[in-house]
Amino acid sequence: MIRYYGWYSNKMRGQRYMAANGGLAAEPLRPASTPPPPAKLPSRKWRDVILKVWHTDPLQCPHCQNRMRVIAVIEQAGVIEKILRHKGLWCGTPRVAPSRAPPNAKPAQQEDSPYYASDPMPDYDNVFTD
Repeated sequence: MIRYYGWYSNKMRGQRYMAANGGLAAEPLRPASTPPPPAKLPSRKWRDVILKVWHTDPLQCPHCQNRMRVIAVIEQAGVIEKILRHKGLWCGTPRVAPSRAPPNAKPAQQEDSPYYASDPMPDYDNVFTD
């Protein structure tokens, strides 16, 4: 890693750029009106892993056995619900198991136990005297 200080630092280069351009900041890399780049499609390795583990091709059509291709990656819950409702496959919001209380931090003390002592510093020298 190379660090630049003084004249070559990013701050100084930015100040020199602004002074040369009459106080205007550098142009953004892309105009704000252009849409963001499309979602990155998954790599081809995921298909190979599923094929290796489950011995079935996820990109093979179950009806006609032709090869399918990925055209989009959808992550928005509303869009997924709308597509599944249109196809008649929506079965509602998945049920989540109710939460439970955490286990007790301290184990319950058993006062009837012969090893229980209410004194924080018991006298160990005289415990087993008969």
